[in-house]
Amino acid sequence: MTHTDIEPRGAVTVSTRTAPDRTSPRASRTGSADQGETRGPAVPALGDTDGGRPGSGWGDRPLVTIVIVNWNGAHLLPPCLDAVAKQNTAFGFQTWVVDNASSDNSRALLAERYPWVRVIESPANLGFAGGNNLALHQVNTTYAVLLNNDAVPEPDWLANLLAPFDQPGGDKLGAVTGKVVFLPRFLRLRLETPTFSPGPHDPRSLGVRISSVTVNGREVLREVLWEKLTFGAEGPPTAPFFWTRGSGELLVPVPESGQVRLGLTWAAETAKTVMLSWDGHSGPADGGPGWAAADGGAARFAALPVAGTESNTVSVTIDDTAPRVDVINNVGGIVLRDGYGADRGYQEVDTGQFSNPEEVFTACGNGMAMRTALGHDLGWFDDDFFLYYEDTDLSWRIRSRGYSIRYVPGAVLRHVHSASSVEWSPLFVFHTDRNRLLMLTKDATLPLAVSAVARYPVTTLSIAVRTLRQAWRSRSRPAVRPTLLRLKVIGSYLRLFPTMAARRREIGRTASERRRSLQDWLVAR
Repeated sequence: MTHTDIEPRGAVTVSTRTAPDRTSPRASRTGSADQGETRGPAVPALGDTDGGRPGSGWGDRPLVTIVIVNWNGAHLLPPCLDAVAKQNTAFGFQTWVVDNASSDNSRALLAERYPWVRVIESPANLGFAGGNNLALHQVNTTYAVLLNNDAVPEPDWLANLLAPFDQPGGDKLGAVTGKVVFLPRFLRLRLETPTFSPGPHDPRSLGVRISSVTVNGREVLREVLWEKLTFGAEGPPTAPFFWTRGSGELLVPVPESGQVRLGLTWAAETAKTVMLSWDGHSGPADGGPGWAAADGGAARFAALPVAGTESNTVSVTIDDTAPRVDVINNVGGIVLRDGYGADRGYQEVDTGQFSNPEEVFTACGNGMAMRTALGHDLGWFDDDFFLYYEDTDLSWRIRSRGYSIRYVPGAVLRHVHSASSVEWSPLFVFHTDRNRLLMLTKDATLPLAVSAVARYPVTTLSIAVRTLRQAWRSRSRPAVRPTLLRLKVIGSYLRLFPTMAARRREIGRTASERRRSLQDWLVAR
């Protein structure tokens, strides 16, 4: 559930620029269809078309349209589109980019370097949902595939993604999702340190506060995967920091090869030692007073000093024999029993644990293939979502029609996580909170929808009361921004509630699967 468009939308007029399709030279030059069209002419099965490279001589029209939404992504598009151009397929495909009112040089880049891409230009930012819909409503190929502009597909991604549609049982397959791994490879580190309790109003057990991580002198704090070690980002967006638990794993993005010079800036409640271990072998290191290193056999470790409440920086050099690992972004999605969506496999080291094809509840909007006729029938994404949870909502509606969703491990994408949006920013929190409630209002059983919606203002009130109490006791100004943001979520939800209630009735009217049976897919935390 990672997307690329983050500014509010406005009035829309659309112009398009069409160019020959590099990977499908005989493809329709416009690829357009009437807004109400639900199905194009019949096309051969996947294995019945010729070619896969320019000039291979396949039929008159492509089998699939790849849709990429872009907002100020000129720095992201070349790796993405270069990888699309190198896809190994036995069928024709065409590539469309929706430019969501970019202010950078995205459109000039596309015109100059990628004339085979059809560009759909919107003068307003419609978000991930609306931007995709702008193209999807025009698609008339048998399949439509969604791809983020910050994703780099491996050469067999597209062929493997579409293969299940042509296999036994493919007629009831509504969508296919692949394996999304983070773009860089990572060094797997483990941190252990004594903990302390910060006080009666904070029940956490805290280790150290990390404010900087560098790799060979480059700051990577925002790129480190902290899921198993910290409580998430804290502090202002311009100077975030992370409090660790007493122990856990952190995954640091590193070059594919060569020695790694790792720097850490941290502080704690008092002077203490942090044990940092990694797979492989260690090289020379310096951490100031108190530095020690020892040979732990298969793994190596270092005892690094924390000076106390004043931040200090330590560094360690790890030689090039330390193994790099791939880390999973998602392998399809789940919905928890309390209504929260989540990525399957998120931040797990890829050790082959998701190497078998299987049915999943939701598909990821990055790298999702779908039957075009079904998409037209469902109306594609809900424009009111803008970004986040729109793919979970669409997946729920696909299943309501009796179609399944399949995960295929061979369709691999490498993804720059949150390249155009920032996790836990106000924008992220607003859209994830509100859209979760909108999705449940539309798709979930009535008890789940009512409980989730009712719980949100109660939690908001609790947060407000706790904030005021803490401010009173500490004689400080209350931190009201989180409460104000939640009030904004409630207001936006209430404005959209009549529309969502009407859509809920329409989904129920056309559904072939009961909501209660779909709820069996929901999982415990």
